[in-house]
Amino acid sequence: MTATREEVSSKRRMGGDTWIRPKRLLIVAAIFHVAVTMAIYTVGRYAVLPSNFDSNGIAVSFAPDAAIDRADAATLSEILRRSSFRDWLTAPFAFHTKLYSLCFALFGTTLGMNILGAEPINLLFYLAMLILVFQLGQEAFNARAGILASVIVGLWPSLVLHSTQMLKDPLFLVGMLGFVLINVRLLSRNLSWLPATWLALLGGLVAIFVWLGRDSMDQMLVSTSLLGVTLLVVRQVREKQLRTANLFALTLLALISISVTLLLPRFTKPDNPTATTNMVIADELSSNTATENSTAQSTQTKQGPVARVSALRKRFIEMYPDSTSNVDTHIQLTRMADILRYTPRAAAIGFFAPFPNMWLASGKQVGSAGRLLSGIETLGMYAIEALAIIGLWRERRRVSVWLLVGTATIGVIALGLIVVNIGALYRLRYAFLILIIIVAAGGISDLLGRYNSRAHS
Repeated sequence: MTATREEVSSKRRMGGDTWIRPKRLLIVAAIFHVAVTMAIYTVGRYAVLPSNFDSNGIAVSFAPDAAIDRADAATLSEILRRSSFRDWLTAPFAFHTKLYSLCFALFGTTLGMNILGAEPINLLFYLAMLILVFQLGQEAFNARAGILASVIVGLWPSLVLHSTQMLKDPLFLVGMLGFVLINVRLLSRNLSWLPATWLALLGGLVAIFVWLGRDSMDQMLVSTSLLGVTLLVVRQVREKQLRTANLFALTLLALISISVTLLLPRFTKPDNPTATTNMVIADELSSNTATENSTAQSTQTKQGPVARVSALRKRFIEMYPDSTSNVDTHIQLTRMADILRYTPRAAAIGFFAPFPNMWLASGKQVGSAGRLLSGIETLGMYAIEALAIIGLWRERRRVSVWLLVGTATIGVIALGLIVVNIGALYRLRYAFLILIIIVAAGGISDLLGRYNSRAHS
């Protein structure tokens, strides 16, 4: 593709600042992430904040599930050492836990079975996330917007803290951003048949990784791909030109995404995880896994959209019965009319929670310091969302920008409908807020460009 004048001008402006280059920033980001991980491990190891971090560096206050995943990864690494690769592969553990167990098997004896031992995988995910953010910003706007977005995301305090933990979130983040990037390229570039088809097949592979990260986000895969097809039709109508290869590839990607959500089994953890036993090898546990997975998948498939929203919302209410950060737990969404009436409130929760009345209160798990940090971040997100409106308005004719905004909006509202606990919502919406940050970076880039033009005129 031929670069636009705006992209060429942006690259020239960045060329004068020789250190502001993606590769150099990536090295800085790697050093930064390792330093943060080591600092957190030290705080936990020496019990500086024992109520927040345990001796392995696990953030038991805001990521308690990481402690379970660490124990599971340790068990899996022992299976890998003492048994066979087949036992490890068929063991009934989540995919992200198996990735961490590989780290423990390779580096556990040197670094320990803690967040330092898991850092190779976490660092890889962190850098991959920043690369994808840059690529999305560059694709939708220009290189400067990509760098601005990656810097904002790379320094996002709570996201950085979560990226040091042993969670499924990094896998889902990278997968979802990669999936959106492929849709953006199929939507905005004019591709021939072979590159478009290969890109669609790659998107299908990425969809599998999204599913392995969070199979509960299956509808976001379908929604994103269908939105991409719709926007391509809009682009073709506006340009009065048929993009056959692009349309075929986006349609193929949508069909693959739907197939992934229908055909792949959902992960269901056994009631007696081996993390709490003395090395019960995978064969004894895997006998019931296929049955449990097929039952769970069958139940999900039979549910209509309204029933699924109602069931997932009820599940979150039961998971956090006494949390001080719950909202609207008394509201039940059992009919489509209930969902439609609650959608504006869900959008407000998704985009603006935690609300100011929570910022200075003391959280049950994270305390007043955690609430204050979330308040500061939320205030920053308000500014980001305002800048995103500028970015959307300035580039409103770019269908790729509408794909970012549309995906983020669908994801955030869907979470607002289902997730009643603000702490859980905070983590689950990272991928969608990152898309908003990218659009905001486009707005910031435009404002900087206007300022530079006036300064040189």
